[in-house]
Amino acid sequence: MFETDTLSILYGVQATGNGHITRSREIVKTLKERGHHVEVIVSGRQASELWGMEPFMPYHLFDGLTFKTRAGRVQKLSTILNSHPLKMIRDINEFCATEIDLVISDFEPISARIARKHAIPSIGIGHQYAFQYQVPMASSNPFSKMFIQKFAPVDLGIGLHWHHYDAPILPPIIPNVQRGETMNERSILVYLPFESHPDLIEQLRKVVDLDFILYSDQMTPGYSGNVTIKPLSRETFPQDLHQVEGVICNAGFELPSEAISLGKKILVKPLRGQPEQESNAIALQNLKCGRRCDRISPEVIMNWYIHEKGSGYIFPNIVPELVDWLEFGQWDKASLGMLSEKLWSGVIPLSALSKSYFGFEETYMTEEKCFEPAIF
Repeated sequence: MFETDTLSILYGVQATGNGHITRSREIVKTLKERGHHVEVIVSGRQASELWGMEPFMPYHLFDGLTFKTRAGRVQKLSTILNSHPLKMIRDINEFCATEIDLVISDFEPISARIARKHAIPSIGIGHQYAFQYQVPMASSNPFSKMFIQKFAPVDLGIGLHWHHYDAPILPPIIPNVQRGETMNERSILVYLPFESHPDLIEQLRKVVDLDFILYSDQMTPGYSGNVTIKPLSRETFPQDLHQVEGVICNAGFELPSEAISLGKKILVKPLRGQPEQESNAIALQNLKCGRRCDRISPEVIMNWYIHEKGSGYIFPNIVPELVDWLEFGQWDKASLGMLSEKLWSGVIPLSALSKSYFGFEETYMTEEKCFEPAIF
């Protein structure tokens, strides 16, 4: 029995990356199933570019703040010129929040500032909130750390990462993973939305020993040599992710998390000028879960494919227990630390599972854990 009644929650979703949407979809769906009233703000992307939004409906769509990119690099001037700060201030001031009990922000700036304006308790759930602790950082640049702290400020940030780093950080939130699918050897999924895809295809076609599935909103679906071009799809993307041998992607958080949970070979190309992605690339290499590169070329791809073995971890579905924690209502670092310790004790390396070809039987070697529980 929980200490809170039904909550009225304002949930902010940063839509610049599909990972924010995927993670928030799981939490919002669970909150609604338990009878809580959830009002959703989505910002950072145009309505025409959104898909799979049914669990959030009806929702408010605002411009918010987002990075502008070109050819795999953040365009700082364009980002500033397209930020529309006056409109964001107006959106914050005009939002009616009189019935809201709690604001949850997945690194979404408008909802976080609505909470501040109306003195509503606020919780952040997302990978970026892990950077308040001593996690791998690509740069000691104080501006980068301040930007992450100020972008969507909350009373309590719940950071998600691939390791706890002796802090009250939680494991990733990823969709339920079904193991046992047949793996297509020499098949590589490619998702690099910030790159020029005609140039990317030119490089991929030179790697004649591998087959690539490129998910693209820049190109017409079809075939180009050893490259299959597909449109973004919630149905086919997970299927291909399960069946390929490796993944080439940016160094975001959600897609690498899913690839880690499936034991895929991972090659990441961080978005240049984005400190979070640079830091993620360091963490992946430190944990021996993947490799990084600064450019995509046939030599880089083949070197990675030949030498990368692929390893990963089974992450538990943390959403039910996270929602339990939200409902209990003790929103502080002490209780968060206990939740973190409990969840990490359930993380298991893929090497601790009985293997059948490249699929995995659901037999656990419970004496071998991925991480020792952190002590807070």
